[in-house]
Amino acid sequence: MAVAASTREPVLVRLARDHDPAVRAIPGIDLGVTELREPAGEAAARWFHAGVRHVSLPDPVDLAVDDTDAASRDAVRRLVLVRDLTSFGIAVDWRLLLPYDGSNWRVYCHLHPPAELSAAADDDTDDPLDAWRRSHYIDKCTFRAGPGFVQVRDRRAGRLNLHTVDDPAYLRVLAQVVEGAPASDVDLDIARDFAAEGLVAQVGTMLVWLPYRLRRWPLPSMIV
Repeated sequence: MAVAASTREPVLVRLARDHDPAVRAIPGIDLGVTELREPAGEAAARWFHAGVRHVSLPDPVDLAVDDTDAASRDAVRRLVLVRDLTSFGIAVDWRLLLPYDGSNWRVYCHLHPPAELSAAADDDTDDPLDAWRRSHYIDKCTFRAGPGFVQVRDRRAGRLNLHTVDDPAYLRVLAQVVEGAPASDVDLDIARDFAAEGLVAQVGTMLVWLPYRLRRWPLPSMIV
């Protein structure tokens, strides 16, 4: 179920042609504040082709939302924006607030690292944000679409997990949740299968697809 643009709360972002703060001080590099009005993927593509290489989100991406539809849609919209900006290689200045104890931060660690993270330390790392920054690279969890299938390449666990989705029922659910969809509109058995692999997350009343689209191979094809 798509949300009409007129009913969406505005998402303010600041655009710039360079990610370096010193360079952004040069006239013409900082493009100022604008509102996200279109779907996130369309906005990211338009900004990229206009030369934008850095986006700031002044408000946090708050995934610890209550179970209201409006708050859930807003959080998912911001998360999808970060996902799609990462897909285009655009640096993002953002803050991530996680639900519960923040122990699930690794399902988001393929995204551009946030400036702030509400995550808890665990047995593997004392500083999740530092670990996220040190381990981040392009193509960590991406997907590509072919005729009748979607292939996901996921290295968030430190090894390659390859998922090929070709069942029509699973492809229908994927198409629903790629921009976010109410959980009540989705086949929950299929959504749970995706969630078990860390490919779909629940944010309040919404479900959202986490891998970002692969725009180009980051390494020669024989290496990938």
